[in-house]
Amino acid sequence: MSWRDFLAFVDGSEDGLARMKMAIDVAAAHKGRLEALVLVELPAPAVPVGQGMINEVLDEAIHKRRIAGQDAVEALQKIAAGASNVSVASWEVPNGQAREAAARAARTADLVIFGKPETLDDSDLDTDIFVGATLAGGRPCLMLPRWINPHSWGRRAVVSWKGTPEAARAVQGALPFLKQAEAVRLIVANPRGERDGEDEAGIARAVAYLQHHDVKVDGPVVRESWEGPERMVVSETEGFNADFLVIGAYESSRLQEEVFGGVTARVVRDATIPVLMAH
Repeated sequence: MSWRDFLAFVDGSEDGLARMKMAIDVAAAHKGRLEALVLVELPAPAVPVGQGMINEVLDEAIHKRRIAGQDAVEALQKIAAGASNVSVASWEVPNGQAREAAARAARTADLVIFGKPETLDDSDLDTDIFVGATLAGGRPCLMLPRWINPHSWGRRAVVSWKGTPEAARAVQGALPFLKQAEAVRLIVANPRGERDGEDEAGIARAVAYLQHHDVKVDGPVVRESWEGPERMVVSETEGFNADFLVIGAYESSRLQEEVFGGVTARVVRDATIPVLMAH
């Protein structure tokens, strides 16, 4: 498989600019085009707006958001200067509709890139982009850490395997990266058995699939422990000195509180390396 269209959700922060540089490198490495998108979430009144001071306050807040969006676009365009395969745009999004906007944008990309969700600015925008693109975008998503300076990554990869559609989609979506890695390790935490494709034969099929795609994969690591699977994933990632992780994105009924269910939420929270996910 090959990628041609890349989408990166970016902003004018230090880590947003670093993410832009890394996204440009990813698109160039795969000879594709990159759309860098700034979502500008416009505030809305909590109550019906009348006249006078409430209108003035709301108008001023909207104006500030638009100016910040314009400044971000200009800063990103400077980084992209001279790159014919890169475009920078902004979308104005009504308050509360960022998830839907992120999903719409993601559906026409081969790979979606965004930052690790943070709430340092008391905004849920990063989380809304993350949830919307990953759960409703229908495309593999690459989450980058909040690096201030671009980092190299992808040399040593860990694949967290489960016999689920989410894990299968994540592995397929990650193939262009995995084929370039120097070493790949497939791990299975607390395997559930033959019915779920996580017995010895099922795991061997997953390894064979990667090998058929010329991925330099080690023999699988299968671990059973009282620890939660997320701790085993993190432990194996650290032990392998990995700089890239592939994992399925699992939704739970407590989406609002946890972003994603159990393992995904904790891996995302603790991630210090790029993580490719698919739902």
